[in-house]
Amino acid sequence: MKKILVLSTIVILGISSCKKQDFSNYYYNPEGAVTANVPSLWAGLFNNNRVIPKYWNLYTFLIPVLGEYSQTIGYTNGNKIYEQPVNYTQNRWDDYYTGVMAQYREIEKYYNNLSSDADKRGYQLFLETARIFFYDQTAQMVDMWGDIPFKDAGQLNSTGNIALAKYDNGKDIYSFILTDLKRIGDYLDTANIDAFYLNQLAKYDFVNNGSVVEWERYANSLRLRLAMRISYEDESTAKSIAQEILSNATKYPVVETVDQNVQIKLTGNLVSTSNDIREGFGIDPFAPGKMVDSVMVPSGDVRLPVYFTANKNGEYHGVPNTWNASRVTDSTTANYFSRYDSTTFTQNNHFPGIILTSAEVSFLKAEAFERWGGGDAKAAYEAGIRNSIQYYYYINSISDWSGAKDPMPSDAAISTFLANPIVAYGTDQQQNLLKIATQKWIDFNVMQAQQAWAEWRRTKMPVLYFPTDASSNLSPNVPTKLLYPSTESILNSVNYQSVKSTDNVTSKVFWDVK
Repeated sequence: MKKILVLSTIVILGISSCKKQDFSNYYYNPEGAVTANVPSLWAGLFNNNRVIPKYWNLYTFLIPVLGEYSQTIGYTNGNKIYEQPVNYTQNRWDDYYTGVMAQYREIEKYYNNLSSDADKRGYQLFLETARIFFYDQTAQMVDMWGDIPFKDAGQLNSTGNIALAKYDNGKDIYSFILTDLKRIGDYLDTANIDAFYLNQLAKYDFVNNGSVVEWERYANSLRLRLAMRISYEDESTAKSIAQEILSNATKYPVVETVDQNVQIKLTGNLVSTSNDIREGFGIDPFAPGKMVDSVMVPSGDVRLPVYFTANKNGEYHGVPNTWNASRVTDSTTANYFSRYDSTTFTQNNHFPGIILTSAEVSFLKAEAFERWGGGDAKAAYEAGIRNSIQYYYYINSISDWSGAKDPMPSDAAISTFLANPIVAYGTDQQQNLLKIATQKWIDFNVMQAQQAWAEWRRTKMPVLYFPTDASSNLSPNVPTKLLYPSTESILNSVNYQSVKSTDNVTSKVFWDVK
């Protein structure tokens, strides 16, 4: 596998022996790729290889690292199984700073340089919607690393100045984002935008098809996600935000239906011509043992046919992470294990880039209602499952793979599944919260493993067993956060000192308190 050499974040710039022009090749140059203007830069922000299912992200990071840490992929126990592949986590770090951060700063720069007041008012729509996605990606960085350079990062792109960026406290970043998402949501709810700029949005928007309301739903839904993420660390703040959003659907619309899912549909030039998703899954995209054998099969989960392939006996089995390598090898040879389904997942070049779905929002609602009241938790929970079923059967239906498509299960079949004791909503709060978390984990699966890992660390549900790896001194148990890239301690060494004590696999992100 070819290693891509990328300098670390914008924060590394400023080494005394280097000149500004020495770094010019490492940063996004919009004028070399597109006609530089706010809409074209804005559209480029969403052509993101960490959102769109691409080989490099799937094969080196999402599946083998976060998929393993969240048990959304089947894997074999082995030596140093939990140790982080530092080259690939470095790539993930770099992609945020030289990709999302740099692109956003370019948008900000071009917006700030607009000379017309009318353009400033009109293109504010692009700046604010860009911020939603930028904040989404930023929160994911906090979820993986904790404290990160944020407010001072990206100055080369926005101002032309070289600066070593300080690390911002993860909790402070979350607080800033939550506050600004409310402001953005209020702006989108009330803004009187000229038709010219709305037409420009429709022309360039391949996420929400130019709908301001759908961007408003994304902002409010992301705010709800982040509020629930901090809900065990700062319950009063989380409760206040969740109840504000969920008590006023007119002012704070959220993603409610599958048609409203925030996603990047792979059509036209975005469709892979190199089978990215197939290569990204590799040759053995095994089903996870706990998910399949302990939850989905016993409950008669109607998603099984579009999630996984049956084995030679027509049965579904995942890889238990308690089996040794030789036993797994023998069972693989015997075609005992299921794999992620080829039509839905591994051969589907139209698999969308999932950003935020109605299923997730419904599960967030269910948790909030269960813990704090204010709505029907059972109805929200069941809506989450129904939306998940509908979405994955839809993804199966749009596949360009030649395999047979699976028909959507009947309402009767779904009702039977919802009534299974493993799934059915009850009266015990802890059991209900466990079921909400478990169904959300299944819905995320390996394609949203970053969210599955974050939610598992936040809730510690479902109960996942990770055998201790005696062969590793660095990481004998599953990490609670990612290690900082080595370039930070080398090239941003002064600021790195503020996080050095937490640069280990047992420190926790601020919201991880259970």
